[in-house]
Amino acid sequence: MLKRRNILSVLQSRSMKRFLRQARTFIWGGARSQLLYSVLLLATVATARAQEVTCAFMSPSRPLTAGRQGSLWLYCMNNSSNVIGRVFERSVNCTLVSPTISLETVLVLNTNSSPMAATIPPGGFVKAEYLLDLPLTSSGEATLDIGNYNRVAIVVEPVSTEVPLTAPQPSASSGTNTTPVYQLGEYFGTHLSFYEPIFFIAGTHPAVEFQVSLKYKILDLKGDADPLTHLYFAYTQTSFWSAFVRDPSFYDTSYKPSGFFYYPDVFRNKFFQLDLQFGGEHESNGRGGTGERSFNTGYLQPTATVDLPDNFQFTLQPRAWFYFIVGDNDSNIADYRGYADLRTAVTWNDPNSGEKIQLATRLRLGDETSHAGVQVDLRFNLANAPVLRKFNPAIQVQYFTGYGQTLLQYNHPSNGLRAGLCLWY
Repeated sequence: MLKRRNILSVLQSRSMKRFLRQARTFIWGGARSQLLYSVLLLATVATARAQEVTCAFMSPSRPLTAGRQGSLWLYCMNNSSNVIGRVFERSVNCTLVSPTISLETVLVLNTNSSPMAATIPPGGFVKAEYLLDLPLTSSGEATLDIGNYNRVAIVVEPVSTEVPLTAPQPSASSGTNTTPVYQLGEYFGTHLSFYEPIFFIAGTHPAVEFQVSLKYKILDLKGDADPLTHLYFAYTQTSFWSAFVRDPSFYDTSYKPSGFFYYPDVFRNKFFQLDLQFGGEHESNGRGGTGERSFNTGYLQPTATVDLPDNFQFTLQPRAWFYFIVGDNDSNIADYRGYADLRTAVTWNDPNSGEKIQLATRLRLGDETSHAGVQVDLRFNLANAPVLRKFNPAIQVQYFTGYGQTLLQYNHPSNGLRAGLCLWY
């Protein structure tokens, strides 16, 4: 608890008065604005002394419509006497709770109206718009519990089912169903997301490597306590293509469908986050005959992320597994793939321009610590390139050495150097 004199000093400070005066103009008028203003005041006072930047989501000024996309604004105030850079998260996990539904969802940064990063002057504030896809099953008063931020109250109104005056009215006996149809795009937008990096790179033989990877959240159930709420299906495909030869053909392709449970934020504080994932994965190349390679694994994968000074972030992701139902042509896969690998990444974000650079490595050792395979990926985006600003791709440079570059040649050493575009990582 803050002492009374500390509270008064915070309330009387020039930066606090300016922030509250500006924020108040964006909130719905009347009695409700006074309530929201009071909530903001209390949240700001409680954190102003503990943080250099105070961030809070504001309740929408108008009711949101079920089945459509709503907008929420994040306000960030600089409580210090120094200029501070702020990098806005691309997405924020949250939970929507209403009388009819409770589900995990995400707020996505609207890059068309808000920058990826901003500079906050002393005593000033910036705001960023986040978008929320609302399900059709939600209506009435609801609460949005937003990750490490605050809770906001929202009002969700049902989508209008009125027929335009120019359209013929269906008769009672026609059996016409006027219930709104759930948009397919909205449905997949709630359930479908990226999984592993997506890229297209070219270089040494086999000349081209590309990867696509998506995950799908299977169920939306009430509350985080139900394990099935965290159940996902994923598909990753990594292909090697001998493109620059007289008769181009695919050298090898690895198909990896998987099912797993994913628990984000098992533990989290200001600088550290721990996620947990476990499940089963099938991997094969679908060649048939003597070229067929296939096996199944059950795995456990924790991910630790640490925020470092100067906008750096370090990620450590070990994965341990066991094999079951291994194909005849790769029965010794454990000698070369082993039973664990280690992925690490160091990422830097420029708070002013939104530039991002990542150096990632993956180390895999075969059984008895032999037959090592090492892969290094350098990725950096092109946020400031005028022509590519809207597309905003990243350049990826990849180097591999050791065993297991492709599934077909898992027991042969090789080297590869390739570069190209990375669409997501």
